[in-house]
Amino acid sequence: MNIKMIATDLDQTLIRSDDSISSFTINTLNTCKQRDILIVFATARTESDCKSFKDAINPDAIISSRGLFVRAGENTISRSTLNIETTNKILKAYLRHSNIRYVLAFTDKGRYTNIPIDEHNTIWGKCNPDMYTNFSKGLDCEAYDIVAEIFDDVTADIMADSFPTIDVKRISGQHWFSFGAKDVNKSVNKLDGIKSLAAYFNINLEDIVAFGDDFCDVEMLRDCGIGVAVNNAIDEAKSAADFICDSNNDDGVARWIEERIL
Repeated sequence: MNIKMIATDLDQTLIRSDDSISSFTINTLNTCKQRDILIVFATARTESDCKSFKDAINPDAIISSRGLFVRAGENTISRSTLNIETTNKILKAYLRHSNIRYVLAFTDKGRYTNIPIDEHNTIWGKCNPDMYTNFSKGLDCEAYDIVAEIFDDVTADIMADSFPTIDVKRISGQHWFSFGAKDVNKSVNKLDGIKSLAAYFNINLEDIVAFGDDFCDVEMLRDCGIGVAVNNAIDEAKSAADFICDSNNDDGVARWIEERIL
């Protein structure tokens, strides 16, 4: 096994359900870096929402917002955005549907939401503070991702049909959907980010191991050299993976690395 890069999801994969990361996991990843194995975060979070884990581990690269933004150190490798006109058309379409609750627009200015967020709520505590707006006047900037909590698939299908040139996908086993940019009419995902980094670092895809748990991890679990799903992953992720490791709360990623790579 000649692994040169480890690409790992964060939530429910590398980090525990209480949003912590164990010293064992940190030490294991640091050992990998000492052995010249690149560490990459591949997450649905924005890069700013990864700050505490970035500070703890100092990854070589971050694939954020499901692959829409890829950075290695200070170098931006790829970035996909929705123009201002498209951004505002999507946001205004959301306002017409009662089965849509939270709407979040991710921009270079920060994250906007249509409902004020309680920063003390454990669901949102891991995220940076949001800027509240009802979106009725739109935004004055591009968005690289728009995420909505949609409570029924019919409404999700209506929204998807309304924007056929936009990449619409379910990003969670619950009710969360993402509306992001496409690259030449092709969906952008974490695997695309990994491929961009593989080219940047001159690494073969077969020399990369990916860890994940959810819908937006399926492509990288399936197509990287080795795909490993945590035990708490959804069935679709497990089916795409080559191996199943222990759960995120049992440091499954780090233990698999220690046993199989180090």
